Amino acid sequence: VHSSFDKELARFFRQVGDGRPKYHMVKWADICLPKERGGLGIPASRRMNVALMLRWVWRILRGD
Repeated sequence: VHSSFDKELARFFRQVGDGRPKYHMVKWADICLPKERGGLGIPASRRMNVALMLRWVWRILRGD
């Protein structure tokens, strides 16, 4: 699921207005980097999912 979501997101950012694909000048992994490290700050879905699940685990353990 994560792969297909990231694939569609990358396709959205990497096409011209009429839907034609354009040349990839930067790797998708580099685009997903934080802005401080030269990326666009777009979160990768797998990392975001793990972060949100850990947040829920933390809340459960704290009794929130």
